[in-house]
Amino acid sequence: MEFVVLVKVVPAVDALTFDPVRRVVDRSGVPLFLNPFDPRALRVALELRRPAETVTVVSLGPPATRTVLAETRAVGADRTVLVSDPAFAGSDTLATARVLAAALRRLPHDVVLTGAWSTDSETGQVGPELATLLGRPILSNVRALRRRDAGPEFDATVDTARGWARYRCAAPVVLTVGEKVAKPLKPTPAELAKFGPDAVEVWSRSDVGVDPATVGFEGSPTSVEAVTEVAPTRHPVVESDGPLADRVGRLVERLRTALGDPTGAHPVAPERATPPGPLLVLASDDDGRLDPTGLEVAAELGRRFPDATVRAVWAGRSPRAEDEERLRSAGVGAGIRIEAASAPPEARAAARALAGYVRGGGSVSAVLFPSHPYGREFAGAVAAELGLGLVGDATGWAWTPDRGFAWSKPSFGDRTEATIRCRTTPELATIRPGAFAPPLPGSAPRRPTVAWERVAAVEEGHRPERVDAATEWSGTDGPDGHDVVVTVGMGIESPEAIRALAPLLARWGAGLAATRRVVDAGWLPVPYQVGLTGRSGAPRLVVLLGVSGSTNHLIGWRRARTIVAVNRDPAAPVFRSADLGLVADVEAALPLLDAPVAQLLRR
Repeated sequence: MEFVVLVKVVPAVDALTFDPVRRVVDRSGVPLFLNPFDPRALRVALELRRPAETVTVVSLGPPATRTVLAETRAVGADRTVLVSDPAFAGSDTLATARVLAAALRRLPHDVVLTGAWSTDSETGQVGPELATLLGRPILSNVRALRRRDAGPEFDATVDTARGWARYRCAAPVVLTVGEKVAKPLKPTPAELAKFGPDAVEVWSRSDVGVDPATVGFEGSPTSVEAVTEVAPTRHPVVESDGPLADRVGRLVERLRTALGDPTGAHPVAPERATPPGPLLVLASDDDGRLDPTGLEVAAELGRRFPDATVRAVWAGRSPRAEDEERLRSAGVGAGIRIEAASAPPEARAAARALAGYVRGGGSVSAVLFPSHPYGREFAGAVAAELGLGLVGDATGWAWTPDRGFAWSKPSFGDRTEATIRCRTTPELATIRPGAFAPPLPGSAPRRPTVAWERVAAVEEGHRPERVDAATEWSGTDGPDGHDVVVTVGMGIESPEAIRALAPLLARWGAGLAATRRVVDAGWLPVPYQVGLTGRSGAPRLVVLLGVSGSTNHLIGWRRARTIVAVNRDPAAPVFRSADLGLVADVEAALPLLDAPVAQLLRR
């Protein structure tokens, strides 16, 4: 069995600039390193290979990346290939997947591994698009992988939107790995000294045989229209002087003013024009249940385009009556049911069915997907099947009749915001969880029923077999769909202290979230993690308890309306990114905050 590991050399995002003329990122002179997820994939491949099997590393990038790529030979890769040509400059994710697929067709490859996403683009699209172009099954966000003793079979555990699932799969297969699958190997100075840039082979466009019209800026179905710096919008006020009761009193009064509108509503002005064709939204998750993000997106489409036709895409078992009612409250009156022998169908099989529907419909304006593993797999497969542009991790849009959608998405660690255009129709986008508000509680259904159109999914015989799954919610609601969220950091000090928050969360009507370090410690499961590698949201109020304030976590709350931070360390970075701060021990502050904040939230 032959392993191929796809890696990307990424820049230090803080040092990047954007070339507005060429509409590409200027990486000249910027420090480069291997995308943090990819060395983890390489370590997995090296540990899984057996005698006489090889591990080949493949990367797409400019010649300057050879020095960094030589590290992969230093840690044990048998061969490293850099695919590099000026014709590839400006390639979007689908064009990148086309180049990599062409390169892989020249190499023996039974198992392809790569990081789930890269730190510079943060889309998670290349893996699913590549798998579709190669005709291979895919498992995304693998967090554990074990090779069986006999044959080319593996047991894989993957992260899902709600918890985890276990699969049995066999080569050929494409696997994308998350950060928890393994620690990266670190070459020693002596190992690095053995391999220089000459240890990396370089293949040109003609070597891989790719059509120049399908790659590079001109061959990409999406383009970057603008990249703008995200200016700070918060002006922190930190209560640090005087008795604790006085500090809490002053903070509560400031919070009263900051919350303003007691309804917590998110007013949205309708667009001045309406897309001509239906707008489709993937509304089911990998378990065939109603997806909170899909519901939020459908509701936002209804608010922004009240005259548009919004249709739900549902893959798997029939939706429950309460799920249909919630869809109707979001303005959904019709939908496409994708039916298959397995429930829910594998993402690629469902994507083929949806692609057939789109080909036959001819008038769909856009298809939107939740930006989680299943949604990204689904979206990437549709994009590759139809050759369509796909915008990843979008958080907003504007629409005009002459140019269609201008999609907004965070980029470079949320330091900037990019505006992306699709050159193809229908337009495709994955939407970051928490970007939009759900339907208002108690809103009456706007449609009497949901009229479902059934589409059959044809599943391939060779596909991963799901053998087990679990929801990892710990008895308390996570952050999704809540207008108030309490986030815990390591300053909370113990899992017992987190469990003790349950009564307060109930009184506040709040969801619970966590930093990456809390999740890594095992105090809360992965679905609670907020940040660059987790979820995000735009709630009315976020209360950070014992959170130090890493940029990677606070990225997830950039669109929150009001952020309150409680931390005993007056120098904690979190106070620079919150609206209101309280310098205090969390255990001492919460009893004083509990009732006044609950009263404010009930106004």
